[in-house]
Amino acid sequence: MAKRRTRKQRMSSISGAGVSTKSDKVEAKVVPLQREENFFQKAKNFLLEVKVEFKKITWPTRKETVATTTAVVSFTLFISFYLGLVDMILSKLVQWLVY
Repeated sequence: MAKRRTRKQRMSSISGAGVSTKSDKVEAKVVPLQREENFFQKAKNFLLEVKVEFKKITWPTRKETVATTTAVVSFTLFISFYLGLVDMILSKLVQWLVY
């Protein structure tokens, strides 16, 4: 397995390979400080972004909404009746076994 080199070793190998560097140390970039926004500016920016995102939404038509609502309600009723029937059968079975 190859031995890991330190940053100093890597930098010295780069400078030795004909690549010119200013110094052995890596200089950090100076990033200007950004002024922190106040609460109201943050809220305004948030609401503007919400408005932009709402414009991207494709809302379903009334027909699609009614169809999916009907499907969900009918499926829920079917499952509830099925589970009620299974519960009633199992409770009668347990009553018959116990008494």
